[in-house]
Amino acid sequence: MNIARTKFKACGGITARKRKLLAKHAQRWINVALRTAPIEPDKIVPAIEGLYRVAGLPRPRVVIVPSPLVMAFAYGAAAAIWYARGNAITLPATHNRVFVATRAAARAATHAATCMAAGNATREAVDAATREAVDAAAREALDAATREAVDAATEYAITHMAAIVNAATHIAAFDAAFAATHDAADHVIRAAVDAATYQETREAIYAATHGTIYEATQDTTEAATITATHEAVDVATESAVAGAIRACVDLAGELGLACAKQWTRNYQGGAMFAPYDCYITAFRDVLGLELPEYAHYQYWEQAALHGGFRVLHKEFCLVSDFPECIKVDAQGRPHCADGPSHRWRDGWSLYHWHGVRVPAHWILHRDRLDPVEVLQVENVEQRAAGASIIGMRRMLDRLPHRILDSHPDPQCGDLIEVHLPGLPEPELYLRFVCPRNGPMLEAVNKRELGRIDLRSAHAWHAGVPARLYSYPKQRS
Repeated sequence: MNIARTKFKACGGITARKRKLLAKHAQRWINVALRTAPIEPDKIVPAIEGLYRVAGLPRPRVVIVPSPLVMAFAYGAAAAIWYARGNAITLPATHNRVFVATRAAARAATHAATCMAAGNATREAVDAATREAVDAAAREALDAATREAVDAATEYAITHMAAIVNAATHIAAFDAAFAATHDAADHVIRAAVDAATYQETREAIYAATHGTIYEATQDTTEAATITATHEAVDVATESAVAGAIRACVDLAGELGLACAKQWTRNYQGGAMFAPYDCYITAFRDVLGLELPEYAHYQYWEQAALHGGFRVLHKEFCLVSDFPECIKVDAQGRPHCADGPSHRWRDGWSLYHWHGVRVPAHWILHRDRLDPVEVLQVENVEQRAAGASIIGMRRMLDRLPHRILDSHPDPQCGDLIEVHLPGLPEPELYLRFVCPRNGPMLEAVNKRELGRIDLRSAHAWHAGVPARLYSYPKQRS
């Protein structure tokens, strides 16, 4: 198909010149995704108000908070108070009452709706640039630094709670706020762009914008923060911190904490959805589409340019500040060898090793990291990161071991027998080099092997019978 352009149609792919312009366009949104400058109230507040206005909703109270963690706690408590007032619930309620009320108060548009807003690809894009900055964030039960951050966050949220509650006159209306803003700004523009372009053009733009920004911010945005915040709230709920929170926000009680744990049901990503907005704006800024839907979309775009995560309510909107630091490696993955890869201004931090979320003490006290702890982690990428942090040689130097079988190709590696403290007999491990994760040490169940040799161990690891297994020419 020949390349054709009008204000309302884009057909036939893209030229080499447009491809160069798209690279510059993608870099602009990469800078948005990695922004560390403080949030600017005079820019984010009008953007949020405009978003509500085109959605046909009353102007909300916009509250800026220092981190996604503060946002989660404040959202939960405020949601509980609004719902309780509107439904004459006396808090704290019984466990069953809390469960039922939580579902109604914090339900919002479903998580699937959020996926539609950002796109599954966006979720993967951020899966590597702040991956929770986290797959198991706060799993270490809030180390000392995180505990301090939670205390500070909680104090901040509670201090500002009165202002939020005093502005409230209605019960929670999460579905309306989320669905209306989403449809008015984001979903509508996506449908309009799809209608105005052809598949090959869309694919070319997608590859030149979303693909570029994904590679450059791989692990430095949404998923890390989402999981980190969600799990941090879970941990705080189940720890001594929960007691302090309950004492401070006795009006919200258990319902507030339960609502806080569900904040991801009603959020929008802001700057953390940069790959998606990069894709949408490329049709306008590079290919020249002038669709009427862009008039409403401009508020969604401004909210992405000037704010982080946000949670929506019919009466208010909580917006998180940007991190004060984001550190990445040469491939754009979140990484810092001696401190947090992400840190917000209230002290809340996330730690990564070449794109993999790891516990804080793995980085801060790497010289004392126990190889046994690393080997016992279930997540394969975390195990690989831990082995890399310690160093394979130092890791095995600390553990008595012997090589049982070897292969000259490092991707096939060795079958080794390792003596782990506390176990009555040694265990088997495959030691090899993975092109993606580097040096690996993978456990093998020797009780399920027909023969104790390298080929049988690799076959067991791959889940195929040894008689059918052959070494791959290239691991993926």
